[in-house]
Amino acid sequence: MTAIKTPTAAPTGIPSPQTGVILANLAYSNQLATDLQTALPNWTLEWQGTVTTDGNTAFIASDPSGEYYALAFRGSLPPFDVLKDWNAFANWILEDMDVITEQPWPYVSAGNTANISNGANTAFNNVLAMTNEISGGSTDSILTYLQTNAVNNQKNVIIAGHSLGGNIANVYASYFASSNAGFNNIYLYTYAAPAPGDSGFAQDLDNKITNAWHYENLNDIVPKFPVTISIILGAVFLYSPAPYSGDITTTYKGLTVSLRDGILLLAGALSLYGYTQQALNYQTFPNPLDPTYETNTMEDWFDQAGAQHALPNYATYLGVTLQPINSNSPFAAT
Repeated sequence: MTAIKTPTAAPTGIPSPQTGVILANLAYSNQLATDLQTALPNWTLEWQGTVTTDGNTAFIASDPSGEYYALAFRGSLPPFDVLKDWNAFANWILEDMDVITEQPWPYVSAGNTANISNGANTAFNNVLAMTNEISGGSTDSILTYLQTNAVNNQKNVIIAGHSLGGNIANVYASYFASSNAGFNNIYLYTYAAPAPGDSGFAQDLDNKITNAWHYENLNDIVPKFPVTISIILGAVFLYSPAPYSGDITTTYKGLTVSLRDGILLLAGALSLYGYTQQALNYQTFPNPLDPTYETNTMEDWFDQAGAQHALPNYATYLGVTLQPINSNSPFAAT
């Protein structure tokens, strides 16, 4: 099993991973203005992204002091809606799972090269084109808004996200740092984020943003994806003794294969791409299995995976009780 790293003491207050996990949860809200005031009283909703054609959205809020601007990206929509909801389909199939093709990532330090997955690139371009849906609000893009209000005034920028939102947060933070050379007031917090790119991307991001914290529940399969060694170790040890992928089988045209074998085949296919998680302040922690899902069935394995991926697990590790929000996501605090 992946070794549990000794946690480095995380900062508290604003900015902090505790603030970041609240922002990541709010990104799932269907009633953001209301939920923001409950979760972060006296913060101001400055900019709210119109949902893109592929179901991505984000928001910007400022703290009461006016010293911090927070940008949070929404994670994937409910996976059980994939067959009936285009946005959910796009989140999972066109973004999360589209990792067999890579795209060059131009926003790296001089002399370095990097690639990100085609899915991460799709999500990133959606975010670049996102517009503000607040009536009478700024017509600026995310980048222009933050440059005008934060960068030019030497304020601080917090970037956060969970799951696909964390993936986008990593990619957008890399772009934002490269677009604002010399601006070092950037704080990055991700939770259960799949790796968006290869080792070149991960190392460059670590070098550009030193105030970055990334969190992985060791029983969460999503942040292991699509890193080959992490997927292999997860397939071999995850949820043992039950629901254990090695004991869950299916038969197709007379051939019986285990879920573990399928996961290992996927890991082998991904070994060509060199996907790598960031190393700087990458924190892992154990989380107990949900006793509701502990039988050796395909259904319980995926239900256990979903339960482990939920953002409240990450908040609990950080000592935060998330306020319930208005959301249809199984991964948010509702």
